[in-house]
Amino acid sequence: MITNNARCSCKIKWRIATAKAALTKKTLFTSKLDFNSRKKLVKQYIWNITLYGATTRTLQKINQKYLRSFEMWCWRTKISWSVKNEEVLHRIKQERNILHTIKRNKLT
Repeated sequence: MITNNARCSCKIKWRIATAKAALTKKTLFTSKLDFNSRKKLVKQYIWNITLYGATTRTLQKINQKYLRSFEMWCWRTKISWSVKNEEVLHRIKQERNILHTIKRNKLT
């Protein structure tokens, strides 16, 4: 939904909430899966929920902040909350790339 002032923050927040609900389902992310499989599930399943329709939206700075925060929340669900963001990314051997994914999809 785009508001009168051409903002789509509500839709982005709704997508993030939907993806968080899917990520917290216990049936998907069991401890029986290895970490690489969980990373692939997050990237392919959870991020697809979040990024659906993102190529048609204009991402303002506040929306980019929401998406970056959501990305870190996804990675922190499997790692201790007491470590810094850089440490989380180092442990999972990952870089922040949710915004790069959106930009790459807009170009294609």
